[in-house]
Amino acid sequence: MAPRFLRSTLLAAALASLTPACGVKEVRPSLDLLTASCAGTQPLAGVTHLRFRVTGPGLDGPRERVSTVQWAPEDVPALPPGSARVLEVRAYAGAPDQGGRLVSLGRTAPFDVAEGQAPRVRVFLRRLGEFVPVNLASDPRTCALPAEARAAHTATTLPDGRVWLAGGYRPQPDGTRPVSRTSEVFNPADGTFSAGPEVGARAFHTASLLPDGRVFVAGGAESFAPVSLQPTARLVDVATGGVSELTPKVARYQHAAAVDAEGHVALVSGRAADGGTVSELEGFDATTGLFVSSGTPLHRTDVALAVRPDGMDIQVVGGVDPLKKAETDVPAFRFQNGSLGALPAGTALRIGRQGAAVAMLGRADESPALLVMGGFDGAEPEQGARPVGASEFLDGVNSVRDGPALMPRGNLCAVTLTDGRVVALGGRGTGFGTTYAVPWAELITPHAGAQPTVLGLPLMPQPRVWHTCSALPDGSVLVVGGVDDSTGEIRANTEALVVMPPPRD
Repeated sequence: MAPRFLRSTLLAAALASLTPACGVKEVRPSLDLLTASCAGTQPLAGVTHLRFRVTGPGLDGPRERVSTVQWAPEDVPALPPGSARVLEVRAYAGAPDQGGRLVSLGRTAPFDVAEGQAPRVRVFLRRLGEFVPVNLASDPRTCALPAEARAAHTATTLPDGRVWLAGGYRPQPDGTRPVSRTSEVFNPADGTFSAGPEVGARAFHTASLLPDGRVFVAGGAESFAPVSLQPTARLVDVATGGVSELTPKVARYQHAAAVDAEGHVALVSGRAADGGTVSELEGFDATTGLFVSSGTPLHRTDVALAVRPDGMDIQVVGGVDPLKKAETDVPAFRFQNGSLGALPAGTALRIGRQGAAVAMLGRADESPALLVMGGFDGAEPEQGARPVGASEFLDGVNSVRDGPALMPRGNLCAVTLTDGRVVALGGRGTGFGTTYAVPWAELITPHAGAQPTVLGLPLMPQPRVWHTCSALPDGSVLVVGGVDDSTGEIRANTEALVVMPPPRD
């Protein structure tokens, strides 16, 4: 139990917080704190103190309480009515005001507080920076596994915070790649995977979240050896299971897709069944259900797409041309007058690269910028193309500047956290004339007027390429699927991992 003076201080503060301000009664959330994990270091190992911290609009700064590890319900701060409250639990080895070390962290998704009604909230406490399998809320010492091993699949974060996993192929030791037609939904609130709507056999496809909450799934390969392309697209309402089938003008796989602020989807680049380049750009208008073409071809593959902060301009980053040259120019397009039109010539990267990743770095109040990471400086790594470690910022349609140095790899997965930081995970490195999956993980933090800092996170338990990474509502990152070929053998990554980065403050 806590020392008497600490408990007395907490009780006095709790009683004070219950005093109505201007006639408004505050309520204390009912907290379900999950302090066990199914693998790795237990979240409470070595922990002596907990800090309960609530933030949200309308609060006069964070509300905090400190307790020993033997916490009680009254240690959770009481709150006035309001929306988008976040309860954070920080676990320390040693008293936090006496140099204690922060070792574990958990947060709620944003929740609302109604007057006179105490909300029930749940927090998964997780060891900082440690990659562990996701666990069940009903039995935290039990790991939750996806129904299928997947690579080259898609992971779409839905408006309610769930993650929809669709398609992909199942890596086999003999090198064959049977393609999946199933999907499943990960619910971070309880740690479960459940079956989702069927999407048709497809891998190396795209899945784009539309403003109305539906997902537009397009392209992909429906089989390999030989390659056969999926000719359809689907509009999927994951919440209801509703699916409608559409037919794009062009079949493609290993392409890129982006959604503008009005819900138009751009489908760019990709490969045909014979491995050739798909040069035709195609757009989909979700409001009309129609496909539109662009009069400007784009002769490159392995591109990344970036949507400018204005939500309208779409930039094409990197790729290789038919002569296997890594491209530096960054074309831009915009949906206008019922077509996908090219904008005037824009900027150019300082390093040509294919297989790069792009993510927005910085919160809305920090002048966020698009960060281009990784890739290869040519088309064939086996023939001398090198992975790129230098990153670059796309500050605007006509501006590029140097970013921080990162681990050199291509086909990495990068995701923006709710606090504006970026996590970069896995990908392909090179060595001894071949490429292989890597386990690297980095956390990139922006700083006003200065170069971002890069923190190397612990390595993932297995190298991964063709995996997905998704930001969860509690600030952690979900990593699903992929292939590990780092030892020369092809191995599927069957576990879904979650990692909690250290807090920004």
